[in-house]
Amino acid sequence: MIEIPRTIRPARITDRQALTDLTRRAHGASDSHRRTLGVPAPSAESPRISLSTLMPSWLPLRAPSVHLVAEMDGELVGSCRAIEEPHRDDWVITELDADEGPMAAEIRYDLLRAIVDEGGGRGVARFHAACADVRDNLELFGQSSFMAYAQEEIWWRAPESAGGPRSWLRSLVSRDGRDRSADAVDLQPAGAPDAWHLFDLWTHATPPAIARIEGYGASDWESAAQEAIVPRSALNPILHFSEVDTWLLPSQQRAGGFAQHGACRSGPHYLRFLVRDGADGAEFLRAVLARMGSDASAAGILAPVRTYETAGARAAEAAGFEPIGRVTLLVREVRAQVRQPAMVPAIR
Repeated sequence: MIEIPRTIRPARITDRQALTDLTRRAHGASDSHRRTLGVPAPSAESPRISLSTLMPSWLPLRAPSVHLVAEMDGELVGSCRAIEEPHRDDWVITELDADEGPMAAEIRYDLLRAIVDEGGGRGVARFHAACADVRDNLELFGQSSFMAYAQEEIWWRAPESAGGPRSWLRSLVSRDGRDRSADAVDLQPAGAPDAWHLFDLWTHATPPAIARIEGYGASDWESAAQEAIVPRSALNPILHFSEVDTWLLPSQQRAGGFAQHGACRSGPHYLRFLVRDGADGAEFLRAVLARMGSDASAAGILAPVRTYETAGARAAEAAGFEPIGRVTLLVREVRAQVRQPAMVPAIR
């Protein structure tokens, strides 16, 4: 058997249609969780959305970015994309696809190795990725020195008509148009002045070992209401937000809850939230959903919840979300990170 040589090269504008077709085939296949990153979304079997609809174009909207493709005998057979995180020297791998065939695993490995080499030449500090919790993906990333450090459950709230007789939103809005849930819960818009309180809540909700890996400081939370990068999730590098809103729940001079809503012009909306132990997470989340409004309710909502966030999982279930899959978060250290200056003895 003669092996056809593979070429790894940067994507071109002229590749657009071929890459669109490749992405559709890879994500629509029965084994898409093995030939893509496999971040779960409601599948084609249930008439909601598929992951390919979350990526309306192969051209990422957040720059700078890197897009490599694999080519065999003049045909595109693989695609790998990475984007640079704002304010950090970190890259996030958002796509790693291969067309159907016996060489799919080798193609994905070559693309992953190429993107890591490309980042190494550009001074990247760390690579991040999220993939379906299946053996093929975990082995692939393990061979490239990625380390799994956390898991997320992806929760889904199906689209709902605000005007229908069974609408969940109708029970929250009184006849005079006032939002009952928003009145009952003291939600406050969150912004840069609340960065320390948000950091404190995240530290409370995150195990120390994971907090050390993600390495957030209080200043990272100043952009939580604009960029939706913090806190990290499997979905926020993939979705394209037209607007970001954030709210916090005051609780004894601290933040008892935090919610970050990413609105999308097409496709589902995004919700990331944290709940402090002892807070009424279900009531908090219902108030947040009411603030998000009818557009989000009608579009459907995706909410990633870390598996160690038991209060968040209980709140999601109580608010009408259902789990649709689990992903593993991975990181690959390239060079040592220095987040804060070290303490040194004074010179006398």
